[in-house]
Parts: sequence; C-alpha cells; structure tokens
Amino acid sequence: MQLDNPLLPDYDFDAHLVAGLTPIEENSDLDFIIDRPNGMKGYIINITIQGRGTIFRGDKRFDVGKGDLLLFPPHAEHFYHRHNDDNSWHHRWIYFRPRGFWSELMNWQDDQNGVYVTRHQAADHYEMLENLFCDVASATKSEAPYSRDLATNLLEQLLIRCKTLQPENMTRALDPRILQIINLMTDDICREFTIEELAQHVYLSASRLAHLFREEMGTTIIQWRNDQRINYAKQLLTTSQISVNRIARMSGYSDPLYFSRVFKKIAGVSPKIFRDRLSEL
Repeated sequence: MQLDNPLLPDYDFDAHLVAGLTPIEENSDLDFIIDRPNGMKGYIINITIQGRGTIFRGDKRFDVGKGDLLLFPPHAEHFYHRHNDDNSWHHRWIYFRPRGFWSELMNWQDDQNGVYVTRHQAADHYEMLENLFCDVASATKSEAPYSRDLATNLLEQLLIRCKTLQPENMTRALDPRILQIINLMTDDICREFTIEELAQHVYLSASRLAHLFREEMGTTIIQWRNDQRINYAKQLLTTSQISVNRIARMSGYSDPLYFSRVFKKIAGVSPKIFRDRLSEL
C-alpha cells in the first residue's frame, strides 16, 4: 500500500511539487538513513535549520549544518542521515519537477559527487531563504484558488535567490548593458533582433557588444538566445499538449524543421522524443 507521509521512505513522490519539514531527533521515528541509489525523478532542494546531517559515506561523505543548501538533481544518489555526533537534524525540503526555462537556475557552482552544495549563508540570507521554503510549503498545502501557481512562483523566487548566492555571482556583478540586452530579448523571445539593433539600445558598436556579451556570458548572443528559446519550448512541451509545430512558432522559429534541428543540438533529442520521454515518467 502506498504511504501518504512524504517523510517515510516508501512514499511515492509521483507529483510535481511537494514540500515539508523533516525534524529528525535522535532515536525518533524519523531517525533513519535515506538510501536511494538511483535518486528520484525530480529535484530536491534542502536547507538545514537545526543540527547537522551527513551526506554520503566513505570518501564521498560530507556534513551539512544550519544554513547549508543542498540540491539533488534527478537520479543523483540519495544517502543521508542525522550526523552521528549531533542529537538532531531538522531540514526543510522541496521536491519538484522544474519548468523548462529554470535549467540555468539549477546549475550551482559547487558540485559534490553529483549533489550541489551552497554553504555559509549570512544571517539575512538564511532568514530570507527559510521564509521562502516555508511559503512554498504553505502554498502547496493550501486549497485556495491559484495556490499551486503561487507555490510554483515562490519556488522560482527561491531558485533565483539560491543562484544569486553562488560564490561566482556574489563576487562579480553582470555588466548593466548586458543585463539590459538580456531583459530586452527575454521580454520578446520571438523577435529576430539583429546585433546592430541590440547594440543601438546600449550605445555600443555591434562588434563591441558581441565581444562584451561573450566576455560576460561565456557564449554568443545567438547561442544564448537559442538556449532561452529552447528552454521555453521545453516548458511548453512539459506543461501542455500544444503541437510541436505551434511550439516552434511560439518559441521564435518559423521553420519547424529548423526548430527541431536546433532543439536536438541543445537538448540531445528531438522535441517529439523529449515529450514522449516525459510521458513515460
């Protein structure tokens, strides 16, 4: 029989968004090892709010304490428990299936054996993050109209906050001219901006903008735009039954065959196979 308590090991996380608090105390009913060698279908993001936990074992082992964030990608190994030398480990968590355009938000700087880790939060950052975890959990349990949409929106805010707290982003601010270009293209993802047109918006030459964009973003303007369009297409393939041809047009590609080639180059599979695989999960 399927268990209804997500804190117990046999719970089937066959959902797109579940959140809660796991208050582990020594010798309590929750004081056991979570061991999922093949991980889960979705992501789990986790923040420690009291005590210490231990992740993995042997040479891969590391510990987490108050304020430390963990992000387990799909199918990453899960092995964690209360630290043996601490009498408690309380952690808030959110299990989720991401929207297609969230992919960059879930690429953190520190990866330890397939699990992303962010440590040493300042007090104000920790309070902000814990409040967002709580707000997501409250929204998932609410029966009010649009509560699921609110929970998803709050989760996106949380992921954005976590991304901004990555060490690489804490030490280097994005050039405001590049930020303006990114916002311009994001607001009208279907529009075919030329580099000359974009350059005029920030009072740069086309060659200077192209150089600065690659320096700041690590990719070209065209490559970045294609990545954003394909992430948007992934979201539509994941959350709707809209035809592939229409999704191509909605993502800024007038030619469905060209869209499929770009999609396969970035995602590794065709749009149809991408959608078919989702239906098998």
